[in-house]
Amino acid sequence: MTAPARGVVSQASPGAPPVLPLVTVVVVFRERYSLASRSLRSILEHRDYPFALHYLDSQSPPSVRRELEAAEARGELTLFPAAPGTPNQLRNQALQAVTTRYVCFIDNDVLVTRGWIETLVTTAERTGAGIVFPLYLMGEFAADRIHMAGGKNHFSEKDGEIEYNEEHLFANASASRIAGSLKGGDSDFGEFHCMLLSMKMLQDVGPLDEAYLQVNEHIDIAMMARQANYRVVFEPRSIVSYVYANEQSPFWLCDIEPYRRRWSHEVAARDLAHLSRKWKVRSRQSQNITSFLNHQIGNLEQVHPRTRETAAAAAEAVDNHAYPYVHSFPRLVRQCLAQGHSPQEIAALNRAFDVAAELHGGSFRGSKKTFQEHLVRTASVLVVHGAPFDLVKASLLHAVYMPNTSSGRHLTPTERNRALLRDLVGRKVEAIAHAYGAASAAGPADPQGPPPVIAELPIVSAQASVVRIANDIEDLLDHAALLERKSLRHFARVHTAHGPVAEACGYRAMVAEFAERIRLAEAALAPGSQDPAAAAWLIELLRERAPYPLLESHSLAVRSRRLAARVVRKIPRRGIPLPLKLAARKVLSPFGLV
Repeated sequence: MTAPARGVVSQASPGAPPVLPLVTVVVVFRERYSLASRSLRSILEHRDYPFALHYLDSQSPPSVRRELEAAEARGELTLFPAAPGTPNQLRNQALQAVTTRYVCFIDNDVLVTRGWIETLVTTAERTGAGIVFPLYLMGEFAADRIHMAGGKNHFSEKDGEIEYNEEHLFANASASRIAGSLKGGDSDFGEFHCMLLSMKMLQDVGPLDEAYLQVNEHIDIAMMARQANYRVVFEPRSIVSYVYANEQSPFWLCDIEPYRRRWSHEVAARDLAHLSRKWKVRSRQSQNITSFLNHQIGNLEQVHPRTRETAAAAAEAVDNHAYPYVHSFPRLVRQCLAQGHSPQEIAALNRAFDVAAELHGGSFRGSKKTFQEHLVRTASVLVVHGAPFDLVKASLLHAVYMPNTSSGRHLTPTERNRALLRDLVGRKVEAIAHAYGAASAAGPADPQGPPPVIAELPIVSAQASVVRIANDIEDLLDHAALLERKSLRHFARVHTAHGPVAEACGYRAMVAEFAERIRLAEAALAPGSQDPAAAAWLIELLRERAPYPLLESHSLAVRSRRLAARVVRKIPRRGIPLPLKLAARKVLSPFGLV
């Protein structure tokens, strides 16, 4: 029996000859790796129709790479290594290995549905179209949100020039409400989230234009197809969804660099200029593209520090009793202003502090610091080390979901409470606070288990690790942790678990400082230490806490003495039985009345 061709995905029955596919599906990197495995599994799960599957592996992280290699070993795909490049560069590279009648480019952050590829191929065969594209949703399927149901070009003449703009039809509409009424047919353009192209058309119009580095490559290929008299057809019965980063599928640390390469205002401006020159139009897309890029760039969480220090220099200056960190909110504000933070950022910081004050106000830690002082100084550690401002704000709220804080007050992380906090301080800050609380609730990692791959950590988890290092640095200032009965082994575990993550994010100086502060605390407790702040008698004295409210108890004692004095004055001096005298002396002697 002849074995199926490598990379051909089909459901041919055992013993039947291999099904020769009409289409090659080519998966191309778009902007992140963190959805790649889900996207691949989605494609492989919906394989009722035969297709060859080629995967351009552009430096995938370890877990994705292992899954790709396993799928290749099973004969489900053909893996092609690819250096980082622009989307059209990668697609042209992939075209060299395509031998089928059609090629379907699909991004590595797209999920598909049953019948997606068969419907596209059937429509291409029926219509003779050069390009066929599906109904695009965006987000998880449960979001029920249309990205585009066909594209429309708008041309107009002004001052002797042809102006051009594009429109995504039915953008943001509910898919469940209108998908059944959508009609397929000719359209002006589709997008490369998923697009079927005729290889004959590509031979006629030439390769994809690699001068487009970021945007408008989908507009260009559709214009080229229509110029060569090929139809561009929308097929709504084929449904796919491109999934942007969300809480269920967050950005990984390894996504940061390629994502930043992918989206840039400067590069987009060059692409718009190239489209205008090539097609002799004046593009009016600038405002829409700017809005799109602002959203894309702003969607990526920030974790790396704004400034970089050498770890050696930071460790040299460490002293647990002298430090550059402030403990009052007005001084924190001045520190932020000195670092160049804007009035808008200070206003957001003020809101975060007010929320923390409402939750933890009036409470004290075991070291007899106010809880708010601890929060402010933790934020100051992050400001000094140049952390992004979302981390600074989140540090004021890092205990908001932690039930075991010394303040004794917290929010249960229900969806209602999380939505409330998001409204108050923003989605990204709330997410860091939630990740911090979740990591603390999970406890230390299993030392026998495999170490996590730092590159594949969600960015929000890495942000929580950076805040955790800052929190524990603050605990060690003035040996406060010794008063809270925290073992130094606790800090060693935190350093082991979170230090490598913080270092990978660029906080080598802060991690080195943390290690040095742990060493100084150990030295202060060592026999023969001359540090008066770590003297055993002082630590025990400051650890003592009154077992009852002092003011209330003192007030009760005063009232009791006054009452006892009135009673004594009314008791006759003579004729009192001895047992009663003894009982009175026992009761009143603590008050100095007998």
